[in-house]
Amino acid sequence: PIDPPLQAKSSCPSCFCCSCSYHVPTIRELYARDKRLLRAILVIVLLLNAPVGKYILYPCMIFSTWIHESFHGMAALSIGGTISWLNIYPDGSGLANTIIPIGIFQQGWVSSAGYQGTAVAGGIMLMFRRTNFGARVGTCGLGMAMLLSCALFVRNPFGLVSLASMGILLVLAGWRLPPFWVGELYALLAATTCLNAITSIRVLFFVTEAIIGGVVRTSDATSM
Repeated sequence: PIDPPLQAKSSCPSCFCCSCSYHVPTIRELYARDKRLLRAILVIVLLLNAPVGKYILYPCMIFSTWIHESFHGMAALSIGGTISWLNIYPDGSGLANTIIPIGIFQQGWVSSAGYQGTAVAGGIMLMFRRTNFGARVGTCGLGMAMLLSCALFVRNPFGLVSLASMGILLVLAGWRLPPFWVGELYALLAATTCLNAITSIRVLFFVTEAIIGGVVRTSDATSM
């Protein structure tokens, strides 16, 4: 007689070809692990559906715009270009004026960097959201990066005042706030950045022109 083939024991009911020990987390475990992020998303969803929510989330919109435009500038620097100036406007729009080498790749790289950079920045921020130390360092680091960009590149009055104020507040918050509130603030910024990357998909496919600082300009997607 021929013995039947042996099957590896597995703790995974749907896996018979290998031994695995994956544990599907429960809702309670997911909340315990990602409660900061879940609370931040809940706050954003509630505020987006509240009459005054857009005013409360206004600083988050300015923050996301700064991230977006900063990555346009960093993309230009990465290919040997320069940043002339970086402006943020009251309507939440922004513009990074860069000088880059002539070429289709160079133009596409810089034009797409706002979308890609926001997604990458959001993902990196999420990596450090679970620890008090990571949230504190991340909050202070974002504030100092804002202040540095103001000193080097931001030139319009609104951008200077708004970003410098936010930068100072973020540094002070990361330095002085209790760990719980620093974590909540950092999770809110990370969630805002990630959601901005998602909502930018609509602009990527359906918007050819955008009003930036009161002037109609070609969108990044069209430039790409």
